[in-house]
Amino acid sequence: MTKKKNEDNELFEKLLELNIKYAIEDSNINMRMIDNRIKSYQTLIGHLEDNKPFFFQKKKLIEYNNKKEEYENKISELYAQLGGEYDLIEKLYSDI
Repeated sequence: MTKKKNEDNELFEKLLELNIKYAIEDSNINMRMIDNRIKSYQTLIGHLEDNKPFFFQKKKLIEYNNKKEEYENKISELYAQLGGEYDLIEKLYSDI
């Protein structure tokens, strides 16, 4: 009976380790996707800055500032998600 229990425990540990490895791989993919989204928003901000309206174009300048703030907020949210993924990976590695 104990031999069967030991085999079951070994199998369980191997399955757990496999699941952790897949979770780490999935998290790495998520981090790359988040990084790509951050880069795309940074590119959008760069395009905005290339076409920044003059100070006397009040309406366009307000639109510019609103878009830039929107993109910066998105980047901040994405960095928070990225931090969550890093924390998850750190925890998963500590479980291996």
